[in-house]
Amino acid sequence: MTAASAPALSEAEAPDEDQRVGELLRALDADFLALLGWDWNRRVITWPRRHPVIGLPDCPVPGCPLAITVLTRPMCGGCMERWRGSSLPLDEFLLVPKETSRGVGESLCVVGGCERPRDTVAGRLCQAHHAQHTNTSLSALSLEEFLTHPCVTGYASFGPCEVVACYLDRAGRQDPYCKAHVRRLYRARSAPGFDEAHWRRTDKAICTTREVSLRGLPDRLVAELLYGLWARTQEGMKARPECLRPLYDRLRAHQVQELQEVTDPAGHGHSSEQVTMIRAWQRALRLLNMTPEAERVKDVWDMAVFGYTGRISFAPVLQVPLREAMKVWVYDDLPRRRNKNAVQHARAIIAAIGMLSESLCLQREDRGAVPAAWGRGDIVAFTNRMGYFTSTGKISPARRLAFTRFVRRVLLRFRTLGLTARGQLLEGMPADFAVGPEDMPDEPEDTEAGRDLPDEVLRELCAHLDELEAQSSTEVRVATELLIDTGRRPDEINTLPFNCLEQDPDGSDVLVYDNHKAYRLGRRLPIGAETAAVIRRQQQRVRERFPTTAPARLRLLPRPKSNPEGTKPLVDVSGHHRAWVKSLPDILVPVVAADADTRVTRLVPFDKKRIFPYAYRHCYAQRHADAGVPVDVLKELMDHRLVSTTMGYYRVGDERRREAVDRVTALQFDRHGDRVWRTAKSLLDSEHVRRAIGEVAVPYGVCREPTNVAAGGHACPLRFRCLGCEHFSTDVSYLPDLQAHLADLLRSRERLMSAFEADDWARTQAMPSEEEIRRIRRLIERVQTDLDDLTPEDRAQIEQAVTVVRRSRTVMLGMPRVRQPLPDVRPARTPT
Repeated sequence: MTAASAPALSEAEAPDEDQRVGELLRALDADFLALLGWDWNRRVITWPRRHPVIGLPDCPVPGCPLAITVLTRPMCGGCMERWRGSSLPLDEFLLVPKETSRGVGESLCVVGGCERPRDTVAGRLCQAHHAQHTNTSLSALSLEEFLTHPCVTGYASFGPCEVVACYLDRAGRQDPYCKAHVRRLYRARSAPGFDEAHWRRTDKAICTTREVSLRGLPDRLVAELLYGLWARTQEGMKARPECLRPLYDRLRAHQVQELQEVTDPAGHGHSSEQVTMIRAWQRALRLLNMTPEAERVKDVWDMAVFGYTGRISFAPVLQVPLREAMKVWVYDDLPRRRNKNAVQHARAIIAAIGMLSESLCLQREDRGAVPAAWGRGDIVAFTNRMGYFTSTGKISPARRLAFTRFVRRVLLRFRTLGLTARGQLLEGMPADFAVGPEDMPDEPEDTEAGRDLPDEVLRELCAHLDELEAQSSTEVRVATELLIDTGRRPDEINTLPFNCLEQDPDGSDVLVYDNHKAYRLGRRLPIGAETAAVIRRQQQRVRERFPTTAPARLRLLPRPKSNPEGTKPLVDVSGHHRAWVKSLPDILVPVVAADADTRVTRLVPFDKKRIFPYAYRHCYAQRHADAGVPVDVLKELMDHRLVSTTMGYYRVGDERRREAVDRVTALQFDRHGDRVWRTAKSLLDSEHVRRAIGEVAVPYGVCREPTNVAAGGHACPLRFRCLGCEHFSTDVSYLPDLQAHLADLLRSRERLMSAFEADDWARTQAMPSEEEIRRIRRLIERVQTDLDDLTPEDRAQIEQAVTVVRRSRTVMLGMPRVRQPLPDVRPARTPT
């Protein structure tokens, strides 16, 4: 710790000093001071026994006067050491009284009216009364008889100890110090160059485990320390006496007058906890009486004044008029930001204007200092510069588009705010200094779609959730599970209230959450029974952890630290999630590659950088899209305003179907059950076109008969006897349909062969032919044989491709469809 020298205040400066102390005193909470037992004359903090943040309970060992300073321990530090050295179980040790060999703090003599401290703890008498009891005729009396004897009267105190930090009384008439400081002085005098006057000013106080002395510190510093302690307590941050006591002693030793003088809190000999305390107190004092109106004129804003965290710097904007205009713009825009990303959004806008500012500085001789001289040429130079940065890889195409949009929006807003009028910051800014629609770069290819994770990756993640809980906490695991199951944004899950689970009239579970991004509160999302069970188990844990807090104030995922009442939500899971994913072994996923016209499946490690919390939202959208959920329904599930936004969260069906068709059509058969062999290239190039224009779906495969295709499948000359038509073909994805058709044929034959009243001609035409049954059996056996010949990896790929193809298949055979409830697409995992 280093403190700048504090010059003496002049008479002109004294009122300002008194005013600052008055501000601090008015800001202090009287109830908090009463909780600490604060007395401005005594100046000693006494930690309370019961308080959710700074409470220190008594040690449960009988006869122990100390407090438990580490709440994770069952008793005080001294008793913990004695218990470790004993052979007793904990429950038995807590019943053994502690033998008190020394005093803790100061206790007065038990003689009525005596103001002097006891000479010994066991004797219970001051030094004078102890001598009277042992060296006079009263020595034969017991202590009780001695206390009631008429000759025994109380004595006045000798006065306080002259060590400025000490609040104890002097031990005798000749000693100016308390008994403990007399012993300390005896040891300190042996040091060379000992200065007793300096020792009085800087030596430590004699405190109990609950007490911390602020005596000997200036009034302003005392008020700052009390206010800082109150501010930290309001934030739910714990403060331990064993940390604050040496910190206050160092402030006293360095003769610090105010906390602002401490310029190096991380100096030699300081613990990280003390450094954190000093910096937090300095920040709290800076924020005291700060207003947005005063902060808005600075070049660096402390966003805590506006209700956010972090700082915003306007340093990237080089021209003074443009920088001041940006302050006006940000100040005007902040109230419109209803989510937690307001600071990040403002930083991005400032970075974009900073690039415009840099372009002006480089292109113009006056370095862009005169707004009236800006023009169209400067906009062209800026857009060309952005294009150059994109071509060289300094910025991405998406960032180029975003920054250009930001600049266009800000320049337009400058005019609507009146900043270009006479006498304003940007007076005379030309009308052609604006980004027009023709200046906007092309929309980059969609990088959002396809950010979902393969099923193999998701299964591995779900299988290792126990490790995530062990590395972080149960709340982080539950948050990750809910992100996977519900597809909500991370901040929507982190801030879930305790009562976030409700039921619809039909008894189905519904998650109630707030869409912070669009400022849509009380949104309702249907969830499955397993997801609801995860929430109910978490609710039970929270209720057990915070039994006294009202449920309306609780959070489903409370912050594990600095959260005594459970009202603060989980901040972020990204750090824990990243560390967990990094610790997992390589996750192998199959990749199909062409090798000399042969499709080969290889297992390669999945890129772990693609596994992050927001990717689960894409997984949620892709799972429901693959399950056949209509896009308008999926839009509501994703809580989007526009369908186009929803479509950006999953791969379009044709793209995913193409990948599946590439696998499925490799196992294609004609009506005789013969494998249809083609070269790999002709198969892939023609099959997708045929799916679009050259074929029509039939019950057990596809038909390529031109007349039937032209009629949309309603002009089959054989009346759907597909197994006898040369235009029919099938593949492995129709195997379940073929098996179901064979079962129907066999059941029909059994029914017609039984006692059934019908004419012979009708029975003959309705009876399935033996040839049809033999052909479909041969076809099924051929498909199953080819599947059995595959390797396990190839077979798994084919089964996954079949699932995708069947989900995206729509075959209308005149049967009405019944609207089904939302499919349960929750990935399986072990319960918490």
